[in-house]
Amino acid sequence: MIRFESKRDWTFPFVWGFLSIIYSIVGIVIISNGGDYSELIVLAVVWALQGTFYYLFLKTTFYTIDEEYLVCHSFGFKKRIRVSEIRRIKPQNGFYAGLKINTAWKGMVVTYGKWDEILISPAQEQQFIETIKTKNPTLQA
Repeated sequence: MIRFESKRDWTFPFVWGFLSIIYSIVGIVIISNGGDYSELIVLAVVWALQGTFYYLFLKTTFYTIDEEYLVCHSFGFKKRIRVSEIRRIKPQNGFYAGLKINTAWKGMVVTYGKWDEILISPAQEQQFIETIKTKNPTLQA
């Protein structure tokens, strides 16, 4: 079994920084309006839970390839795709509206079955494609 980590780019730090600014502004508004400190505690707990969610999402998203399946892992959920059913792997163009198991803004669209697609973002894209090609020579990349 070969494991590929998910690519990490500017997306999650940007979102985390943006939310931190928003929560800070909300905290300042609560204090300036004479709000109770219990409201700040609730805000801090929500912020910490959201940070834990992002951290776990980044740490638990990865992809494995064995003899028969590509398995996309995230938060304990698994999406199994038969390697023999993968028809094409191509770079993502623009926004993607289908199933996503990725941690980066740009990824690869894996087309499998008759109409199914999934967006993934392995850190070593070329090695990932080569590994799939060795198990499925009919792959279009």
